[in-house]
Amino acid sequence: MATVALSTGNLDAGTPDLPSLALGLIHHLSTGNLDAGAPDLASPAMVLLHEPWPFRPLIGASDTLEELSEVMQSYTEEQRLALRRAPRQNPRYTVKLDPAQFSRAKDFARRRAGTMISVPIWWEGIRLAGNVSAADTEIAIDTTAGDWREGGRLIVWQDEDNYALALITAVADDSVTLLAPIGADFTAPTVVPVRVARPVEGFTISRGKLVNQITARFQVEDNIRLEGDSGYPQYLSLDVLTEPTARVSDISETIVQAGEYEDNGFGPVVLERQRNYVDFGQSIAFLEEGAAAIWRRRNWVHARNGKQKAFWLPSFNSDLKLLAPIGSADTVVTVKRVGLLAGYLDRHVMIELKDGTRYFRQITAAAQVGANDQVTLNAALGAAVTATQILWFCYLSKVRLDADAVTFNFPASGRNGPLVSTLSVPVMEVPA
Repeated sequence: MATVALSTGNLDAGTPDLPSLALGLIHHLSTGNLDAGAPDLASPAMVLLHEPWPFRPLIGASDTLEELSEVMQSYTEEQRLALRRAPRQNPRYTVKLDPAQFSRAKDFARRRAGTMISVPIWWEGIRLAGNVSAADTEIAIDTTAGDWREGGRLIVWQDEDNYALALITAVADDSVTLLAPIGADFTAPTVVPVRVARPVEGFTISRGKLVNQITARFQVEDNIRLEGDSGYPQYLSLDVLTEPTARVSDISETIVQAGEYEDNGFGPVVLERQRNYVDFGQSIAFLEEGAAAIWRRRNWVHARNGKQKAFWLPSFNSDLKLLAPIGSADTVVTVKRVGLLAGYLDRHVMIELKDGTRYFRQITAAAQVGANDQVTLNAALGAAVTATQILWFCYLSKVRLDADAVTFNFPASGRNGPLVSTLSVPVMEVPA
């Protein structure tokens, strides 16, 4: 049967780029009576487990996902392209250290600035209730809310002096299998997925009277695009964002007509429109609690492909006030007048009931009836609805992200309390 040989040691490459690397050599061995044939030992697969940054941040952590997309706009519409296979992940850590830790961290920074490093993704780590033994090759953890990959790395971490790196060879929903025994005993450690990254901006050091602080941003090299389902309802094959914007920052909106303004200084200013629609920009924000919620949001951000993939954003405002019950077969709905009839036409709406039921429809016609308006929906709801049942009767905007970089901020690492993340990102309405 095939066996695996693991050897560790120092590699002297003659440059400071590769000091003290752990080498894992994967040999595929066979005997003469196996159909696999003679073993090929000339080209063993070599796995490099780079030296890890072992200091865990308790505050001051963030993670930025950077896409690269291009928006090409015409007078009536726009086309969007995603230019990267996967977003670049950029975790940023700030650690507060005592004098002994500070000395070790400075030594690490001098040796490893600009080189490959194993960087734990702390917010995806799992604290074990039990222990890990040196002979263990399998660790029982929930892998459904983190980036645990076959062929990836993990760190079993007890503190910055006691940890071990390992290569993952198999991932199940409730466990990970390692290439070789972990090699050390740990008491109630934290198991954390590891990414290969460089400290592209070096290490920034701040020395205070009582506490020393080091900050570093790591640019991940082994990026992939996540493909998990975020679980949002679909309307016209696009996600409908169902959470109102969290008040983690000011909620802003802008409405601008793109154009060139020509002013000769003597007469009226002339506007040359660049598009036949206005640019409606908004900001949305999320407050996610717990690893599962953060992982769901991360999958959703990956699915946006930067500015490329559109989604539906409800206004979460009572834009339309229902004045008469809607029958199950009705397509004409009576609402309180809110503006000109042209303002209704071709708009998309969401009717959300207090029990969580949602209906998505398009307004195809509108007419004045006395002091009120009647709007025609493109399809009946299929159920009777009264005004007292409605939570939101609001417009839907088809939008995209208006930034290629999205930053997850972590006020605390979750080591001694619940894991919380906030993020805020601008969005722009696109022609529906």
